[in-house]
Amino acid sequence: MSVRNIMLIAAALLITVGTALVARSWLASQRAKPDVIVQEAPQPEGIRVLVAKVALPTGVFIQEEQLRWQIWPDDDIPENYFTDEEVQPENFYGAVVRRGFTAGEPITPKRVIRPGERGFLAAVLRPGYRAIAIRVNATSGVSGLVFPGDRIDIILTHTISDRTGEKVIERRASETVLQNVRVLAIDQITDDSGTEPKYAKNFTLEVTPKQTEMLSVVRELGALSISLRSLAKDEEELENLVAQEEPLEEPDPERGDTYTWDTEVSRLVGLRNGHQGNKKVVNVTRGNQVQQLRF
Repeated sequence: MSVRNIMLIAAALLITVGTALVARSWLASQRAKPDVIVQEAPQPEGIRVLVAKVALPTGVFIQEEQLRWQIWPDDDIPENYFTDEEVQPENFYGAVVRRGFTAGEPITPKRVIRPGERGFLAAVLRPGYRAIAIRVNATSGVSGLVFPGDRIDIILTHTISDRTGEKVIERRASETVLQNVRVLAIDQITDDSGTEPKYAKNFTLEVTPKQTEMLSVVRELGALSISLRSLAKDEEELENLVAQEEPLEEPDPERGDTYTWDTEVSRLVGLRNGHQGNKKVVNVTRGNQVQQLRF
């Protein structure tokens, strides 16, 4: 073996030994470092108190997403505050706010009333309003998909005597008699926490004194149906109620402004009497008034 080869082998051995020593020294230094202890942020001390997550105006039903827990110093908790050792949030679902809460304000017993407690329905009613019940069936009641707190329109379908021709003709018509009416209860159910549809027989509604009289008459005229309204506009109305909690004197009834005759939905209605098709109709205009004459 030549001297040159011997020198190359010796150099390779020196490099290998040097690399091993460096690696060993690095590993030893890493083991010598103290372990880093990750400490969790200290939890605030105190007791969890039930508070309003959002502003709750007077008269609204409390829903699941409107309550939360908040840490409160345990040496400064009034006796009327609800803690997590006493109640659960679901105990208040469907309860009614007697006096409004701001966001973050603790829930107290005298400012809410829960279903089944005395005076519950009276607490649901806004000042100046009344409660009245109407009877519905599965079809006219939107197949059980209406819950307390929803808003509806009330539609009347009835028979009207048409005396404009030679003979009296019985005609049917439907019209929206009330709009944007709040549902307080369905049968004996006053909370909206249920998830299963229920085919109710009676709806309890929040109406003005004048609307109470109107509904009493309307029930005698014909069949009543309801139509469910969108909650989009009503959420905006609830926000306006937060700063507006003065008693209402005598609110004006909100009546519907549409109606539909039977001839608009069926072309056969006008032909049920054989001679009706031969009649001629003349429109007579006098100023702003238009009168129909039949011959």
